[in-house]
Amino acid sequence: MDVTARLGLASADTTLATWPNLHGDWTPVVHPTLLEAIGLHAALSVAIDALHLANHVADV
Repeated sequence: MDVTARLGLASADTTLATWPNLHGDWTPVVHPTLLEAIGLHAALSVAIDALHLANHVADV
């Protein structure tokens, strides 16, 4: 079975990874990519908050 990890963004879907011909229990193969996606989301959230704070400070 082919397994693909996709990230749905507001403007488009992005493919994170594709694993062709996975057989059996494929969660140990896919799990690290999911953890990376969660980490990316957390990092982007912090960056967005920092930008909002910087813009707020610049307006004061």
